[in-house]
Amino acid sequence: MTETIINFTREAFAEPDEFTSSPLYRALSRTVAAEEQLLALAARGRAGQYPTFLFFGAVHQLLLAGAEHQLARYYPSVAGPDALTPDEAAGPALLDFCLRHETELTGLISTRLVQTNQVQRALGLRIGLAEIAQHTDAPVHLIEVGTSAGLNLRFDRYGYTLGSRRYGDPASPVQLVASLHGPDTLPDLDALPALASVHGVDLNPVDVRAEADRRWLEALVWPENLDQRRLLAAALAVVAADPPQVLRGDAVDVLPALAAELPPGEPRVVYHSATRMHVSLDRRAAFDAAIAAVGTAGPLWWLCVEDGPDPDLRPAASRRDRIGAALRLRGPDGDDRTLAVVEGHLRWVETL
Repeated sequence: MTETIINFTREAFAEPDEFTSSPLYRALSRTVAAEEQLLALAARGRAGQYPTFLFFGAVHQLLLAGAEHQLARYYPSVAGPDALTPDEAAGPALLDFCLRHETELTGLISTRLVQTNQVQRALGLRIGLAEIAQHTDAPVHLIEVGTSAGLNLRFDRYGYTLGSRRYGDPASPVQLVASLHGPDTLPDLDALPALASVHGVDLNPVDVRAEADRRWLEALVWPENLDQRRLLAAALAVVAADPPQVLRGDAVDVLPALAAELPPGEPRVVYHSATRMHVSLDRRAAFDAAIAAVGTAGPLWWLCVEDGPDPDLRPAASRRDRIGAALRLRGPDGDDRTLAVVEGHLRWVETL
């Protein structure tokens, strides 16, 4: 294991900005950054996998599976409302747990992928499709890259509340709620294009009907996010009743073959959210080219939520404490627009 990989891993844990809603992970990250044994363990993931998500997901899975250890007392997902607030004993507990379970953790970290299926991100897909519907009357072929279990691909089975408006299926067990801000209006989220076909692409598709795969998705939910855990369980049940087709493989290899199977001239939509960040730097140009190539034989709308915090995207009247990512759409004419600024998990949307 190279010093470069260890240093990258240390930096990731030293400044874990991603854990905005997990005081536990923020506290435990400091321990990992300071302990060489934990850094070596966390660095065993595949190239492109973000080490904080992968490491804590592996630890969480063992605890959810019933591993008995004092560390479990700090996890609301395990200890419930009696969970302890992270204190000076939490770090040593993590170190002891990892040393005791090094073999199991190594197996998970070295083989699993970060495949957090934030079903809330289906809202980003719905907003994009509503915008696309204003430009084409034709049915579209929908492809999600990094689809994991395909939960977003069943966006039409969910209900949505965005600000004061409701959309989708009000009777669905999956109800997604987001606040709405900003000066502009969004298109009607119930006016969507018909779907000609639906496909997902993933390096290691998650089988929603397999208990082990479902447990991994649950483990990737941060311990404090109990509402998200309940939402995930509801979405898994909905999708398990009718799973979308998910193709296994690298998007760079799979997309050209999939695109060649689509009827020439028919519009296609490629969506990805928090996926490109897990593509190794030396593969990102090829990743982008593979998506662009989907538009070779038909009009392509490329929709994504991939940006990090960018204050330059904020409208002048925006609150400065609400910094998000861009929901971007590139049309067949090459025009690249930001439809809205969104919280990374789509818990809020701000128009521009």
